[in-house]
Order: sequence, then C-alpha cells, then structure tokens
Amino acid sequence: MMNPAAETHAPLRRLKATICRTAFCAALTSAGVLALGAAPTAAKAEVPISTFVGFSDYRSASLSPDGRKVVAIKREAVGDILILIDVDSGEVKPLSVARADQNMRVDFVYFKGNSRVIFGLSQRVRIVHGNSNADRTGNVDDGVARYRMIYSANTDGTGLVSLYDPTRDQGFDKSVSAGIVDDLPGDPKNVLLIVPKAGGAALWRVNVETATREEIERGDINTINWETDVNGVPVMRLDVIEGGRGLVWKRRPPGGKDWIEIIRYKGAEGANSAPTFTPVSPGVNPNEMIVLARRDGADKSAAFTYNTSTGQYGEEIASSPDFDLQRVVVDRERRTVLGACWIEYRLACSPKDEGFGRIWNGLGKALGPDVNVSILSRSEGGTDRWLVRTFGPKDLGTYYIFDNGKRSLSLLFQAHQDINPDLMPRSKVFNYTTSDGKAQWGYLWLPPGVSDTDRNLPLVVIPHGGPEGRDVFGDDPFAQTFATRGYAVLQPHFRGGSGSGRAFVEAGHRQWGQRMQEDVADATRSLIKTGAIDPSRVCIMGWSYGGYTAMTAAFKNTDLFKCSVAGAGVSDLPEMLRWVRDGSTGKDVFGRGGAGPTSISYKYWLTAIGDPEKDRPVLSANSAARNADKVSIPLLLIHGDEDLTVPYDQSVIMQKALAKVGKTVKLVTIEDAGHSPDPDQADRWATALGEAVTFVSSHIGPGVRAGRP
Repeated sequence: MMNPAAETHAPLRRLKATICRTAFCAALTSAGVLALGAAPTAAKAEVPISTFVGFSDYRSASLSPDGRKVVAIKREAVGDILILIDVDSGEVKPLSVARADQNMRVDFVYFKGNSRVIFGLSQRVRIVHGNSNADRTGNVDDGVARYRMIYSANTDGTGLVSLYDPTRDQGFDKSVSAGIVDDLPGDPKNVLLIVPKAGGAALWRVNVETATREEIERGDINTINWETDVNGVPVMRLDVIEGGRGLVWKRRPPGGKDWIEIIRYKGAEGANSAPTFTPVSPGVNPNEMIVLARRDGADKSAAFTYNTSTGQYGEEIASSPDFDLQRVVVDRERRTVLGACWIEYRLACSPKDEGFGRIWNGLGKALGPDVNVSILSRSEGGTDRWLVRTFGPKDLGTYYIFDNGKRSLSLLFQAHQDINPDLMPRSKVFNYTTSDGKAQWGYLWLPPGVSDTDRNLPLVVIPHGGPEGRDVFGDDPFAQTFATRGYAVLQPHFRGGSGSGRAFVEAGHRQWGQRMQEDVADATRSLIKTGAIDPSRVCIMGWSYGGYTAMTAAFKNTDLFKCSVAGAGVSDLPEMLRWVRDGSTGKDVFGRGGAGPTSISYKYWLTAIGDPEKDRPVLSANSAARNADKVSIPLLLIHGDEDLTVPYDQSVIMQKALAKVGKTVKLVTIEDAGHSPDPDQADRWATALGEAVTFVSSHIGPGVRAGRP
C-alpha cells in the first residue's frame, strides 16, 4: 500500500489539522499568488475538458537550498510567468514572462544556490523538409518542434544572463534541445549544460553569473545526455540509435577516451517497460552511480550502486517483490538513499532511512489514502523544509511546504485554483479474474456524486497505451474527461503492461488482439457481473495501443461494447511493421527513414507483435483494417496528423477499408498534433475529446449526473 505500516511521531498525527492555518498559507490564498492575475472564476457546473489536456495554473515548483523560497511557473492569459515566493512572509513577485502569443513557454526552473535561479524558455517552431534550421513561425504544416533557451537571474530579478541561445548557432537541427546535466551543488558559480552542436552535442561548464563557458566534452551526432559522478565528472553517456528508435548507455573509465557500451534498449519511441538500466543519482564515491536496473535475469527492476570504472554492480539498495522500482529519493548532501519508490496501486515508497521513514509515513497519514504523495525537493542544512506534491482523482496537483522543525504542513498552492473537488470523480482498485484464471486488477473511476452501491451505470473502458505502459492512480486525461461527464471508467491492468515485472510484459508478446484483448474483455465482463454497470451501456475508448484495442473490439468484442473510439491506433499490423522497417513514403519531418530490417527497433517489434511474413495470417486476423467487413458497432477515429509514433496513415487505412465495404466512419484530425496531448494545443485536443464524449453519448446515452449538482 501507499505507506508501510509504521509508528509516526505524535506531532505528525496532527499535521492534517495544521494545513492552511499558518500566516504564510493565508497570505498566499488571500492576496499573494492570486495578485498576479485575475481572481479565480466561480466554479463551473462541469470541469472543462481543457483542464485535463492544457496548462495548469501552477507547475514545476522548486525549493531553495535554505528552504526559504519557492520558485514556480504560473500560467496566465499572457503566457507563463516565473514567480518567486518567500516561504516565511508569503510575498510573491514575478521574475520573467514567456509570451504565449510568441509561441513561448517556460519549460523548467531550478535554484542555483539561494540567490539565483536557472530557467529554460522554449519556442514552438516549424521544421521544413531538407532544412536543418527552424523557422520561427506558427505555421507548422511540415512538423513541430521546440527549441530551448536557458537563462540565469538573481532572485530579485536582476543580473539576467543568457547561458544558451540557439539563435547564435546555425547549421544543425533545432529539434535538439539544450538542458541541465548537473547543477553542481558543490560549485557556487557553475553548472553543466548539454547543448546541440553541428556534428554532435557538447557538454559545457557555464558560469551562471557571467555566462562564460568551457567545453569539457563532445559527443557525436546521436548523443542526447551525460551523467556525472559526485565530482561533476561525466562518467556515463546516453546515445540514440536508428533515428531515435533505440537507446544505448555507455560508460567511460577514468582517463579513458573511448566510451564502452553498457546496454542497448530494445524498443521504439519510448515503448519500453520499466527501467532496464537507468542512472538516477551520483553515488557517494567518484565513478559511482545509483541506478535502477533489472539484472542477472531478474524479473523486477531494483536499485543498485554501479561502478562506471569497472562496469560492475555493487550492493542492492532496494527492491519490491511485486513491482518494478521507478524512483529513488536521495539526500543530495550525503548522497545517501532515503527511500525507494514504485507505483503499486498508488505511489509507494520503502524508507531506507529511519528519519525519512517517520516523516514519509506521517505525511501519508496526514494527507490521506486518496492521493499520491511525492517529495519534490528538500532544503539542505539550516531549515529542514520539504516541498511536497500530491495528486489523485479529486486532486489535480497540490503543493505543500512541510516544516520538519515545526511539524507543520502548509498549503502552498493548487495546480488548478478554481476546480471544485465535488465535480471530480473518485477512483478505486477493482480486482478481477481472467478467463484463464489469472488474478488481475484495474482502476475503476466513479462519476461525481455516485456511491459504491449505485447500479446500472454507463461505462467507458479505457485500456492504456504502449502496450508496455501502465495507468497511474488518478492521472489520465481520457479517464478524467469521461468520468467528469458522468460515466464510470475502467482502466484494466492487462498483460503486456509495465510495472509488474518482465514476465508480465512478455506475457503480452505476440498477443495483440489475443490474450491482451481478452484480458480487457474479461475485466469488463467481471465488472458488469457486479451489477454496477448497465450491460447495454458500455463503450470502449483508447489511445495508441489502447486505440488498437478499441479498433479491434469493433469487430472482435461486438457483443460487449456498443461503440468504440480509437485514438492514434494501429489498424493494420503488417503495414505498421513495414513502416517501422522501411519508413513512410520518403522521410518523416525530421529526415528519418525506416529503422531497417536488421535494427533492434524492428527486431523488438517482431518479438512484441510478430513476423509480418511468417505470422501474416495471425496478424491479419487481428488487424481491424483487414476485417472491416466484420465491424458491426459504431466507430470514431481520432488522430494527430503529425504523429511520429503511430503514423496518421493507420487511421486513414482504417477509414478507407471501411469505405471499401460500404461503411462510413468519421476521422477527427487534430491538426499539427503529435502522438500525445500538448498543453499548447489544449483547445484542439479538448475539441477532439469533446467529439468523443458526444459520440459515446449518442450511442449509450448521457452520463449519470454528468458532474452537475
């Protein structure tokens, strides 16, 4: 469960009662942050869909090392405003603005010491075939990317300097963005930046006050990141392979010039499951990293120390018997692990430090079981303050300051200021047994105002993407959209998904349209049997692999579902495999062709989906476009026309296949959109999801209560 059973300090038991009773909290809610813009509007009768796919009011908060200031990004009509909050006085002041009418936004912000901040601005740009330079216009017909500028400024707003500006460098693809590799906590003046350069990325040491720089490392054209040890020495490097459809980690021994390969990721476009090998923090010693890895044939990912000099693993720091580890909480001063976390049904952490354990369990008890709790940052020395974030079905993101010395928990701000929690749904775990006898589970969302005893609810089943992905408690824009519109929503944790070990993933290999499809159907039938769901009012909606599942259901599960919404889905498995191998006609907007028949990307999909030659009958039997004549329930297609993960053509193929057999289907095109929602395009995505809600409503009726009192 979320918090391991443990005795908490008595004062921590009273934390819940202290929330928002401090002068600091009152100052923020009455005059502080809200003074930067208009007061919140009155709560609406229904949460707008754009809330789930657009910018939040506040995001990306960070705590200063002394725990006295917080910096965050506030979204206003003008664009993103970088704000600084004094924790003790509640005073709020703006530092910088990124104008929305110039396609600008703030991507991140960090403290460098207590008196300076580093932040990244990016601009949405157009990339044209055959032109490596970006055209800074709003016309993005040929492709969308963002290029990034990095700045540093004093916390009083003075001393602004540009640490990296891509307009100074020409002749390379602006789709590659600069970023912070190491903020060098032991160096008060400098940080390490990765920057794109012609011929390969470079690693710069940059002075945050003067912007003077020194190149300390040069990668090749495929390098996208470095990892540094406790002394700020680059000891690991991450390269892309095959046009971005694979990744390789490398290490370098002290004094060596050549980088030695550690591991290659199989997969394409981030479709891998839980960490196979991921550095998360420098270790205590030079040439040592803390990594999340699945090693020696193990089923689950665990946390280890790793020696970059020898390539040898050290001690196992933490593991879970049932779930893959996803993150590690590290004390930056001591370089020790405080806790190791994984996503169970909710975010769970195993404390590795007694003091951290008491606080973690106290926070969990104070904040309750209906939210995920995460530690964003901690002060270093002096004050002992923690920046804490929660989120859940009724909580779209809330930020708190925990003061360990005072044992107080104060509300800082909410990601969405004007959302009435009474209009938000609930979510709980639903356990079921598959038709072949496996115990599995999923998330069941209940609309606002609906109780556990209500019956005959309309249902939308939303399988996740990947398929090596997974759902997270209380965090899904598609589920939130339908649940707030009055529909129960089921998100099954089916075989092939991530987080539950490699065997669970591989149980879905070559099971597209088969065992994975049956798991989703089994979950739906099990829920119907409880009496909570009206079997005549059930639809399915999915995105990416979930879109494939929804399309397949339109001809395989017509006894169960009354309509289907397929977003960015695969309709033709042999054609999808051909696209991965050979590429689309010509090259994509970044000049990439296919991965090639010998690539690890193509081999991965051969393993995960099947061989388009040897397995063609099976793949064809499980491709909706090749079974269009069997589609017998209403189907809606949605796709972004700049999707580089599942090509837009997959939805066009389905549309044409249905037309060929005399059936019509609507294809909703999200213009200039990629594979996933972009908050810059919230209106377009909200319109598309609104069409999905209207479509479902027209076939199984409106949702119950629909979020209205």
